[in-house]
Order: sequence, then C-alpha cells, then structure tokens
Amino acid sequence: MRHTAFLSPSFSWLLAAAFLGAGLPCAFAQAPLLYNHSVFNAASYMPGGVPAAAIAQGSVFTLFGANMGPATPATANSFPLGTTLASVSLSVVQGSITVSAIPLYVSASQINAIMPSNAPLGAASLRVTFNNAASNYLPVRITNTAFGIFTALGTGLGPGVLQNYVSATNQPINAPKITAKPGQTITMWGTGLGPVPYPDTQPPKAGNLPVQVEVFVGGIPATVQYSGRSPCCSGTDQIVFQIPTNAPQGCWVPVYVKTAGSVVSNFVTMAIQPSGATCTNPLW
Repeated sequence: MRHTAFLSPSFSWLLAAAFLGAGLPCAFAQAPLLYNHSVFNAASYMPGGVPAAAIAQGSVFTLFGANMGPATPATANSFPLGTTLASVSLSVVQGSITVSAIPLYVSASQINAIMPSNAPLGAASLRVTFNNAASNYLPVRITNTAFGIFTALGTGLGPGVLQNYVSATNQPINAPKITAKPGQTITMWGTGLGPVPYPDTQPPKAGNLPVQVEVFVGGIPATVQYSGRSPCCSGTDQIVFQIPTNAPQGCWVPVYVKTAGSVVSNFVTMAIQPSGATCTNPLW
C-alpha cells in the first residue's frame, strides 16, 4: 500500500480447488487449507516469536493457504466493508467468543483482512470459510498494538513506503533518487497502531490513536506529528514525523517505530541528503 495532507495510496491488495472426475459431470471442491505459521502483519511480515509478530486489533493481516477463495482474486473497493467477500468469510474464535474478520482481498492462496477492533486479546484461532466449506483452525495471537511499516517491495524489508512532504499536492515516495532533507516532514504508511472505537467496516476517521508512538531515524528520535488511521483505508495507519536535523545521511538510513514503549516494528530504510538531491551512494 502507500497530514498535513492525506493522499490515497495506490497499493494493490495483493489452485482454486474444483476438480472434474474423468468423464464425470460433477466437480469436487476441496476444503480451504490454512498453512501452519502463515498469518502475518500485512506490512512487516514479522516472523513468530517476537512481540511485533502478533496481530493488532484493527490492523490488516495476511494469510496464506490453499483453496481459500476464488481462482480470480476479488478486492473490497467501497464502504461499508462487509464480513464476506466473494463467498469468503473469516472467523476469529476464543472460547465462547467469535468475531468476524473483514476481508479486503481474497484469492485461492492469499487473503488480506482486517482483524476487528473488538477481537479478543490473547491466543485465539482463525478459520476461513469459502463456499460453505470450512478450513482447519490456525492459531493467532491478538494484541493491542504491533505496528508494521509497508515497504516498496512488499516484503517487510528494504525501503519503506515513506512520502517526502513538499506540499499538499506534492508528496513523492522517498527513494535514493528522491531523497529527503534533514528537518523535512515525512508520512509513513503502515498498519497495527491499534483499535478504533467505531466499526472497522466504516470509513476511518482522522485523529491520533491513544498509543505511545516513537519513531527513530538512524537511531535518533524523531518528532511525531500524527499517528492514526489514514482516512482513505480501514486498517491502514499513517505516522507523520519530522526527520531530526542531526539524523545520519545516506541512501539506506534505518527507520523503525516503537509503540507502547516496547513493541518494535520492522526496520526499513530511507534516503536522506542535505540538499534533497539524488543520493550519491556508488552502489546505487
């Protein structure tokens, strides 16, 4: 995916199992299969075993498996969002509590969905239903906050999706050929700041969320100006910060976020030059 001003991102939310018996007129559909350890923050893809690997309430998560949805992918494109998309639904179960996740993108092998803000905290189970066929249960750990930064490669690694604020109508994505200056305002895109007090199916409201947010650029604390939902997209967060004037310069300056004083995001990179000119790293 991709305020002072908010811009709409152009991220795409990025086999079907019907088999015909030889000479038989009927088709046999396989039940959805969720792969083991296959649920991730949709931005960071943080592996299990660390606090940021949990799925935050109100965040977008990615799930991998087989036969989970239609052969032709489907995307939710308008509000209000629903709890079923192309005959795909997701249940989050903890004891006697069951809530529905909100699918944003569904296909046979991948689903992107919002963990609802009212999902129960702690250990739970995730289940997919497609065309009335239910999958196996997959363990998932749900937390209040676990932020992930979207990256240009969509893998959780490398250059982050960070916009250099020049004006309300000019906010290019930071890159070694489009560098930022020390002191410049930056908009970071991610997911996982935490829940909102209204339905995730409705258009998000701008406003800071009640979670402590710290941004570090080259290890130097940055001033955070905004930390909340992007008004464009449910489950998607923006953090607006100012690059420290004493931040390191270069093509691959590390950037990360800490929420609630202890939960560390994935590390991404950004390019910083004093003049905002093209980065001079000889490897670029």
